[in-house]
Amino acid sequence: MRSKLAALAFAVFTLLAAQALPAQASVLIRAGGNSACNRFRPAGVSISKGTKVVWKATCGEHTVTAYSKNWSKDVTIMQGQTTSSIFRSKRVFKFYCRIRGHVSGGVCSGMCGKSAVGA
Repeated sequence: MRSKLAALAFAVFTLLAAQALPAQASVLIRAGGNSACNRFRPAGVSISKGTKVVWKATCGEHTVTAYSKNWSKDVTIMQGQTTSSIFRSKRVFKFYCRIRGHVSGGVCSGMCGKSAVGA
């Protein structure tokens, strides 16, 4: 139990420290990450142009699906798998999981997030 908490604390610290990464760096967003398995952690990141964002399914099956038309992504990842995108334009890229229960009537009910790309 202690090792799991230590690993979680390290992951959170790493993600918080990576909020303003330089170009060519990468940031990890976990799909799942809590007992209900229905959140992206962190839900939002601020990154520099050229940063690679990696999503990892930490529990169950999830999708990473573009929420708007300014980018294209719709990938299913099984537990333990990853997918990634490199963001090269200055804007906000929103995403969500299409798995039943995570979106209701086209509105995100918890499992949604965004990558805000700055300079």
